[in-house]
Amino acid sequence: MDRVVLHYRPGSALRLSALLQQTQRLLEPMALRPPPAFRPWFPRSSANRRPIRPAKLPPRIGPPGGALTETKPGPMEDALGRIQPAAPGTGPGTEREVPVVRRSWSISRQSGVQLQSRMSLSRRLHRLVSLHQLHLRQRAKWVITQQNCSNLEEAWRCLIRCLSRSGLPTCNANIQRERAEIWVFCDVLHCEQVGRHLKDELRLAGRIHLAVHRLGNIFSM
Repeated sequence: MDRVVLHYRPGSALRLSALLQQTQRLLEPMALRPPPAFRPWFPRSSANRRPIRPAKLPPRIGPPGGALTETKPGPMEDALGRIQPAAPGTGPGTEREVPVVRRSWSISRQSGVQLQSRMSLSRRLHRLVSLHQLHLRQRAKWVITQQNCSNLEEAWRCLIRCLSRSGLPTCNANIQRERAEIWVFCDVLHCEQVGRHLKDELRLAGRIHLAVHRLGNIFSM
């Protein structure tokens, strides 16, 4: 560096002297410190070197009181609950048979009639939303049990037809046959409108309950 031009405001000579000393210190070369020598965490001798991988394989968890079995895909099930043919070699006559979990999901189309986005909540639900600090776009679920309808499978088929013709857009449903329940998921903003539509369309009796994750049932209709 041959020449350095320092611009300053005119003032006292004492201030100029301090400014020159500070500039000179800034132009001094920075002290270089050599990096510390690398020290490996394992000993240098190959005899005492620890392996990177563990010596034993992780334990395998099998069924209680039985030997380990290899799982194979079982029969599939469509949205209406019809059992599809199983893959070859996985039928009841084979050695290993996987129990079928009878659970179905629905598919909702986004086209068609949309839910009313400006629909106001009732006073009771608005108080619960404020109490639990819920977001209006948070997902909640209506729970339909056998106490609400005489035939749960018929109610599920009716709900599938309603969702396929976009009667309830932005909603999806799940039938839990082991629990004998139907779960209908929707936004908190539209939950009252969806609940009324479910009771009218499926002709549900009694009260259906609205559940939220980690809170359980918070509302009923």
